[in-house]
Amino acid sequence: MRKIVFYFFIFIIFLAPISAALSSEVDEINQQIIQKQEVMKKLEAQIEIYKQNIQQKQGESITLSNQLAILNSQMEKITLDIQVTEIQISQLNLEVESLGILIKEKEDKINKERQLLAHLIGSIHLSDQSNYLSVFLSYKSFSVYFDQIKNLESISEELGQALKQIKTDRAELQGKRDIALKKKETVEKLQATLTDRQAHLEDQKEAKDYLFVQTKSSENKFKLLLAQLRQEYSQFDQELANLQKQAEKKLAENDKMESGPTSLSWPIDPVKGISVYFNDPTYPFRYLFEHTGVDIRVSQGTQVGAAASGYVAWVRTSRLYGNNIMIIHSNGIATLYAHLSSFNVKEDSFVKRGDIIGNSGGMPGTQGAGLSTGPHLHFEVRDNGIPVDPMNYLTR
Repeated sequence: MRKIVFYFFIFIIFLAPISAALSSEVDEINQQIIQKQEVMKKLEAQIEIYKQNIQQKQGESITLSNQLAILNSQMEKITLDIQVTEIQISQLNLEVESLGILIKEKEDKINKERQLLAHLIGSIHLSDQSNYLSVFLSYKSFSVYFDQIKNLESISEELGQALKQIKTDRAELQGKRDIALKKKETVEKLQATLTDRQAHLEDQKEAKDYLFVQTKSSENKFKLLLAQLRQEYSQFDQELANLQKQAEKKLAENDKMESGPTSLSWPIDPVKGISVYFNDPTYPFRYLFEHTGVDIRVSQGTQVGAAASGYVAWVRTSRLYGNNIMIIHSNGIATLYAHLSSFNVKEDSFVKRGDIIGNSGGMPGTQGAGLSTGPHLHFEVRDNGIPVDPMNYLTR
């Protein structure tokens, strides 16, 4: 009986809360998390100021100085966004570390509880196997034995409660593991966000450098550049409308073409992701033009395929799009491939889905880069001449 009481006493001790040493370590981590949260609040307040500055400048007249001020504010804002993201990642890693300590402590506790319970249950089982002869030999009277039996019943009752506690501990352990897993997944997403923001920061810097090179800090040259780009954009819409009518007849005559693409293939593998989306607010030149396509990150010189079968309406070079190809498909759909480094098709020809039509470009300063801030493929989709979001048409 003394043995049973001893095991039970030890068992109750191990049901005690987290040790002082572990508790101190967790408290220290939690304090670091609180400090990071305070830093984030300050950074977010600064980010809000830059947002207001950008909105204010966007409401003013379009000048070179305003555009540069917007780019500077966007660069500062993105830099702070990057710092916030890095702190969020660090904070989540600390939370995962804290959970790891608690999980380890809980696992050790459950393992010790199992061992002690095994001894305790074994002792109770041996006690239950006692026969009358052993009782007579072990105790001076039956009343003493019955008192021991009562104590044993009380301990058995406590044992039932302890078993429930172990089940509760197991459920809590699983909950902590699930939370840790979700936090790790969030860290991975934030890492991707961090990469995107760093790329956007580079785009803003390239955009600023482009304006300096093209205008040499002259407001008059900036106005001339803006007028040329906008005129080109306007002519683009008009030419596409005229060519689309002519192309539809040629497509109808070519019985080898698709009757009408219900979906478009990716012209290039988006393994590096999308740097700028349709009407993206992070587009460096959004104050001057809306971004009417998607920019697919890709190395200079990568092969570009036709998104669907169609008629090559033009193969040309312009200031806005650089080297670009327009393909007109059935049902009023047209696709544009811009900032190419080279061409692989000719105007007034037909291509099939996946045919290599050229190579990607976009590196500032290279042939055919146009208005570009870095290597990528600019891809547009037009429905009866109107720009639409390519993501609604692209499929694997």
